[in-house]
Amino acid sequence: MKRLVLATTLLLATTNSWANERIISAGSAITELINAMGAQNQVVAVDATSRSMVSNDIPKLGYHRALSAESLIALTPTRILGSEEMGPKTTLDMVKQAGIEIDIVNSGETVTDLLKRIDTISRITGKESEAVNLKQKVNQQVANIKANNQSVKQPIRVLFLSIHEGRPATVGGNNTTADTVIRLAGAVNPAAAQIESYKPISTEAMVEMQPDVIMLSSRTYNSIGQADGLLEKMPLLAATPAGAKKAVVVIDGTALIGGLGLKSLSEAERLNQVFYP
Repeated sequence: MKRLVLATTLLLATTNSWANERIISAGSAITELINAMGAQNQVVAVDATSRSMVSNDIPKLGYHRALSAESLIALTPTRILGSEEMGPKTTLDMVKQAGIEIDIVNSGETVTDLLKRIDTISRITGKESEAVNLKQKVNQQVANIKANNQSVKQPIRVLFLSIHEGRPATVGGNNTTADTVIRLAGAVNPAAAQIESYKPISTEAMVEMQPDVIMLSSRTYNSIGQADGLLEKMPLLAATPAGAKKAVVVIDGTALIGGLGLKSLSEAERLNQVFYP
C-alpha cells in the first residue's frame, strides 16, 4: 500500500512539473513537434518562424537566430527550446544567468535525426507515449513516399536555390534538409555530389549541373517575381532545361528551418506528385 501511495505521489509530482512548464519554442521544426504531441499548452511564446503554428494570443518573438534576452526573460519561461541555429550566444548566456534552462535540440537533416528530435522533445514535455505514435506515423509516411518512388524510371534533376538581396545565390548541397526533401520526392540533387551544406556558387556552375527543375522557397519565389524574375536576375539559367521550360517549383520555407521536420515530409510528399504527375 505504501508503495502504491509513493508511486502515485511521484506520478502526480511529475505531472505537475510538466503542467508548470513555460516553454519558449524557437524554431518551427520544434514547435510543430510540440503541437503534434499535444504539448502546446506548455508553450508561452514562439519565434517568428513558428507564428503560423500557434494561436493569436501566443506572443511571437524575433527570428530564432537573433533573439533578444530582454524579451525572452520578460515572459518568465522555465526553459527555451531551440536548434543549434538559435542565438546569438550573448542572448543565450544572459538567459542562462537568469536561471532559465536552455535546451538545444538537434537540427539534423535525416529521418533518423527527426525521430531522435521527437524523443528529445517528448522527454522534456512528458509526452513519451504520444511520441511512440508520432514516430510510427513518421515511419509510415516515409515508407509511403518511398513506395511512390518505385515507379520512377528516370529521376529528374532538382536544384535548390536560395536568393537574398545583395548576396550571392546559394545552392543546397549534401547534408541539407533541401537535399533530403529532393531525394525523398524521388529526384536527384545535382549539387549534392559537389557541395556540402548551403554554399554560394557561380551561375556558370549551376548551368553545368543542368537541372530539370529549380526549387525556390516561397519567400524567394515571391520576392524575385516567380520564374520570369529568376531568369531576369540570372539569365544564364536559360541554358538549362529548367530555365528553357521555366520549370520552377516552390517549397514552403518553414520546411527547411531547423532540420528535417514534419512539414519537410509533407512537402516531399507533395513535390513527388508535382515532379511525377
